[in-house]
Amino acid sequence: MRVGIMGCGRIGRNVFRLLADHPTLEVSAVVDTADPKGLAYLLKYDSIYGRFPGELTSTDGGVLLNGREIPFTQDREPGDADWEGLGVDLVVQALPKYHTGDWMEAHLKRGAKRVVMASTPETLGDVPLLLWGVNDDILSHDSRVIALGSNTSNALAPILSILDRRFGIAQATFTSVHAFTNKQRLADVPTSGFRTSRAAAENIIPSETNSPAILEFVLPELAGKIRGMALNVPVSDGSTVDLVAVLETPTSVEGINEVVREEISSRYPKIIEYIEDPIVSSDVTGTTHSGQFDSLATLVLGETMAKLIVWFDNGWGYANRIVETLEVFEKFEEGSA
Repeated sequence: MRVGIMGCGRIGRNVFRLLADHPTLEVSAVVDTADPKGLAYLLKYDSIYGRFPGELTSTDGGVLLNGREIPFTQDREPGDADWEGLGVDLVVQALPKYHTGDWMEAHLKRGAKRVVMASTPETLGDVPLLLWGVNDDILSHDSRVIALGSNTSNALAPILSILDRRFGIAQATFTSVHAFTNKQRLADVPTSGFRTSRAAAENIIPSETNSPAILEFVLPELAGKIRGMALNVPVSDGSTVDLVAVLETPTSVEGINEVVREEISSRYPKIIEYIEDPIVSSDVTGTTHSGQFDSLATLVLGETMAKLIVWFDNGWGYANRIVETLEVFEKFEEGSA
């Protein structure tokens, strides 16, 4: 089935790489306002994931991927791209804005059959929000548009779900220790926010995160119980969530780790990885899971206060969830699911 990617930034390029040798899904068009030759260059040479593994050459209107031409167009907004004319069935929107149901509907009106929004809706509830492993049951034949939230919420949601079901969560706070992003500045430059004006590679920068709202929306039983913030740190990839939860049932380090190991094995084998090695941030670069539970970092104080760490590749694991969503949409279109 033919896929169109609108927005060829970090996530869009990751999805392109993942689909390059996919057996049934193929990228048939890329839409971005940037110069096509510049995009082709960034697809071929990547500072984090290395050189593109296949044959990729630039053309006047796009790229040749292993001998197959993929057109690039420079449309700006959802609704500008003629998906029907491009022969596209499924669309991945990976733009930094236009995160509403109306904008997603614009894709459908131009010929897309279904749309994956690689972000969080501006208003929660406006677009169905999926966090893989937690509320997969919202996907159905009637699903035309789905949003996938944030990489932090995808990493943390399964762990919160496990803790709440098995121990009960009275309240929880977390800090997302996140690799710097392309929204940040290389040098100190005035911006609308003082902290965001500081150099990304020289500072640990506190920032806001919408992940608590996402988590409470998808896990309504935790509404009013979760607070969180982010620290953007001077690494290009490899992030972690530091979670502190007050539990309702007394437990121990061994008790938490055993429950998490059991749940990952039975419910989340492709979503969360159970780690027993002393890893660091660079070790999760290129991992396909939404998160890696660090069993060596678990702490318990007074039997009810627990501290846990979940690592995640802030671009690659999330892109894998996008591809899995496309695979489900493909089955719906073919009537095999």
